[in-house]
Amino acid sequence: MEMNETSPHTRSGMLLRAAVTPLLCSAVEASTLLIVPKPSASVFQFRGRRRTLTPSPWLPPVAEKSHDDFLDDGNRALLRELVAAERSAAMSLATASSHEAEAKVADIEPTTRRVGLLVRKIGMLPQWTVDGERILCTLLEVCENHVVSTVSPDDWYRKSIVGKRKAFNRDGPMWKVTVGAVNGDPDKFTHVYRNQFARACVPVKKYLGSFLVSEEALPTVGTSLDVRHFTVGQYVTATGKSIDWGFQGGMHRWGMRGQPARNTTKSHRRIGSIGSVGDARVWPGKRMPGHMGYEWVTVSGLEVVRMNIDKQVIYIKGSVPGDVGTMLLLKDCIQKEKKIKKGPVPTWLPSLEKVEEESETKDDQQNVSRDNEILSPKLFNFSSPTIMFSDDDAKKTLGRDKTKAKIAKVKK
Repeated sequence: MEMNETSPHTRSGMLLRAAVTPLLCSAVEASTLLIVPKPSASVFQFRGRRRTLTPSPWLPPVAEKSHDDFLDDGNRALLRELVAAERSAAMSLATASSHEAEAKVADIEPTTRRVGLLVRKIGMLPQWTVDGERILCTLLEVCENHVVSTVSPDDWYRKSIVGKRKAFNRDGPMWKVTVGAVNGDPDKFTHVYRNQFARACVPVKKYLGSFLVSEEALPTVGTSLDVRHFTVGQYVTATGKSIDWGFQGGMHRWGMRGQPARNTTKSHRRIGSIGSVGDARVWPGKRMPGHMGYEWVTVSGLEVVRMNIDKQVIYIKGSVPGDVGTMLLLKDCIQKEKKIKKGPVPTWLPSLEKVEEESETKDDQQNVSRDNEILSPKLFNFSSPTIMFSDDDAKKTLGRDKTKAKIAKVKK
């Protein structure tokens, strides 16, 4: 049976819908008018961390997680040969670029900033001055340093948060120069990490470090950096991670005195009360037991007293942060009284070797060179005699024999 007219139930539903729809629309409009927009930014208190144990999230992965267990010995040997060939080709290109680049030994302006080196701490060794004073020196090895990339101040400011603070500072516009050290096995690194070295035509490096460099001292990409980038007698600044001591108590971490040794029960090395008076809470920054070390530390004003060119080793007077084997950033000291006055710009290159040989003079204040080593005139040269005797010393009368007892003389 076909129904042309609507039923009473359908008609009542339509009437109800027609009556409710305007009310709902007005309610929605009213609700939208009453909504208070939330602030676009929220302010949170952030106290910064002493150390960061995880890499930044925006950095590309470095270590290759895949393995080559599925390769047989023949394919693995073939890959090793290809890697060795690519490395030798990259080294030859870097050497050629270093020979073609221009450098000069000139006066360095106070506002000039040169590139630094990545060095490895290999130990400490005593040295002696011409006055017989014993000084303790740190040995730093320059490990296959190459310039990997250079970033202009404009690009650095536009693309980096750090660049917004450092690209245009009080010393003027600064370039970001990245230096790589210690040749690594390409199989252990991701292709994203290897691309930056392929663009620079240098071998893959295990360690990277960046320096602020002014435009007049900007090196070219792929340039090999030598230990003679620094000069004997100048002052440098070393930056690195301090020794990681792990979790330590208050006496070791902060040098606290501790509690009395006598009449004390289980509290000899405890720090004691930490906030029971006044606000009855622990204030932020309270010195307490915790993780000690593995923090960025900078030591400035270290004098270069000796160099070994064959081994690429620098002798630094004093100590630097970090344990043996730690990588450090070494650059020119910027203290007003200890700034470098004259040196190679932008860095030392093989073209300067002939210039140095021609300009050598026999001056008492000149650095002593022997067996591919450069020594400061302050250091004692062990190839020279230790004690010089004159004729007057030979004519001096000998004293009595102190191995025999004294015998009183009989008066006559």
